[in-house]
Amino acid sequence: MDKILQRSNGKIDIHLSNNNFKKNFQSGCSKILNPNSYNKNNELVLINTAGGLTCNDKIEINALIEKSEFSICTQAAEKIYAGIGDPAKVEINITLNNSNFYWLPKELILFNNSKLDRKININLVNNSNLIFCETSIFGRKAMSEQINNLSFFDQWKININSSLKHFEAININGSINDNYNNNYSFANKSSISTILIFGKITTELEPELRNIIKNIETHYCEMTKFDDKIIIRSLANDSYDLKKTLNYIMKNIIYDKLPKSWDL
Repeated sequence: MDKILQRSNGKIDIHLSNNNFKKNFQSGCSKILNPNSYNKNNELVLINTAGGLTCNDKIEINALIEKSEFSICTQAAEKIYAGIGDPAKVEINITLNNSNFYWLPKELILFNNSKLDRKININLVNNSNLIFCETSIFGRKAMSEQINNLSFFDQWKININSSLKHFEAININGSINDNYNNNYSFANKSSISTILIFGKITTELEPELRNIIKNIETHYCEMTKFDDKIIIRSLANDSYDLKKTLNYIMKNIIYDKLPKSWDL
């Protein structure tokens, strides 16, 4: 008889208004903390008590943020482990209304033979601002990890007043060697990060960001601005080098609002 494997399920459903909780629902392996913050920003910290994700795990996060300024980060890197079954599923839905929001999770680490299907949907309403940073690590070089097989589908949608402003997706199924060796994708790098910026702050931050990017010479990092949004892409051989670059960028644009658990 086939054995039923234990799986992790977690759900978070929160409503924040004027920097205070109106609703705070959490269940399963998903927890959220609101630690004391000694900087100018309110922080929420996501915790996965399962210690990572594997096949058939499910995580759902829903957040409504109104007239507030908050960052959401994670306690640690989210690790996606090899498993048996369908991909782990993660769905994140965030609505911002007259708010400043910083989505700053720590890195996503994918291991060989791991499977993940993730969707992130963010809707900005009424003069909201968003700084969004996501990092993916395909095998940690310091641990001599090799990725030969992977199932990874990652989709991001950013809407402003319910109108689609940005969409991107990555879909890798099977060997990723072609992606690694392709100069138009990974260029033999194992660590990749994307920063997206939306709202009126794009005009304010553009000159400073261009100067910041010019000073990054250790690895690939480029910026573009169009359609009232800023996109910054970074590629590095090592996740630690990439973290140093991200810290350098973030500390120069949001200063002491950077979450303590996100810092190096």
